[in-house]
Amino acid sequence: MIANNFLSSLGKEKKIIKNSLFIFSSSLVSAILSTTSNLIFSRFFGPVGFGIFKTAFSLASTGAYSLDFGLRYLLTRYIAEFEGKKQPENITHLIKRSLLFKVIVAIFALLFLFLFRQQIAQIFFHDENLSFLILPIAVLFTIIFFDITSPVLLGYQNFKLLALISILVPLFNILFGLPMAFVWGLEGILFGSCLAFITGNIPAIKFILQKIQKKSKFRSFSFKTSFVTYSIPAYFAYVPSYVTIVIIPLLSLFFSQRQVGFYSLSFSFYTAAQLIPVTLSNVMFPKVAKLHSQKKSITAFQTFKRLIIIYTPLAILGSFLIIPLTQPIIGLLVPSFLPAVRIIIIQTIAAFFLGYFSITVNYAIATGKLKIATILNWTLSILFLILAFSVTGLVQ
Repeated sequence: MIANNFLSSLGKEKKIIKNSLFIFSSSLVSAILSTTSNLIFSRFFGPVGFGIFKTAFSLASTGAYSLDFGLRYLLTRYIAEFEGKKQPENITHLIKRSLLFKVIVAIFALLFLFLFRQQIAQIFFHDENLSFLILPIAVLFTIIFFDITSPVLLGYQNFKLLALISILVPLFNILFGLPMAFVWGLEGILFGSCLAFITGNIPAIKFILQKIQKKSKFRSFSFKTSFVTYSIPAYFAYVPSYVTIVIIPLLSLFFSQRQVGFYSLSFSFYTAAQLIPVTLSNVMFPKVAKLHSQKKSITAFQTFKRLIIIYTPLAILGSFLIIPLTQPIIGLLVPSFLPAVRIIIIQTIAAFFLGYFSITVNYAIATGKLKIATILNWTLSILFLILAFSVTGLVQ
């Protein structure tokens, strides 16, 4: 019965599965590259240095995602809708207004960073002398904050290009980051990450520039209205899930950088395990949003239900495989991180379980059920937060 449901779901969602497999294959390469870079840099810097690097990187990404105010969801949903309705002028207007809004927010954020750089270094790095890292953090924040490539490509359902940049960014992160880390240390690896983001996204930037009309006539879309009625509610619905972004700086307030370093490596395995549900969610989102806009709510729910059925055996298999494989991999590649083996196993199994929340939340947001999405996100975030503090306290 279970096998029949699984095969039936595969057959009825051929397009999503095809796109998901394509993105998953490329994302798998991306995850391997990302995990490889984490292993390389953790071996290069050691637990303490790696903890400082991940805290600095997370500060930049935390600021970028926290100050987005839901624009990534606004871009994906309305680009998918306007593309289906053949309204490129509305897409152009949406992208331009989004970037203008980001310029205003970024100015205030950068001023805050530089005015309070010493306090930030003391609070998160426990060392005021590391305030020199604020400059690369500010540059990295700016680049991540203005990166709209993923939500735009998802809106256009250009999964091939999305897959390409998901490989290029971590690849360039190794190519640029390692030599720059060798020469300039922590500053070098952060600036290397900046170059990786820019270089890896060049194909996507070119695609977006081609889509933007130089002379577009505004017709029926109000950015202000959509920002207030959809972007802001979606942002608050998704705010709890930002704990996965802010978790490393948050842990650095209560634990040593050595413990943060161990957790950071385990978190890279958590992220890799989340690859399957995140891929399914990303491919599902624009399709469900389009079906919902076409008043096909039942069809949209059936799509969501079938993806849950497809995901279940993959989650079970992944949970079983991580247990015997973790210690040999860590012992061979980064033996100084062997104390983290237990928390890596716990984090990875938890990631597969929490993947159900990721798929469900994306479905709820795509269909405009923001209250449900908020409740689910709070539940997910509380579970994740308890997990993070619990496992970090297991290592010394």
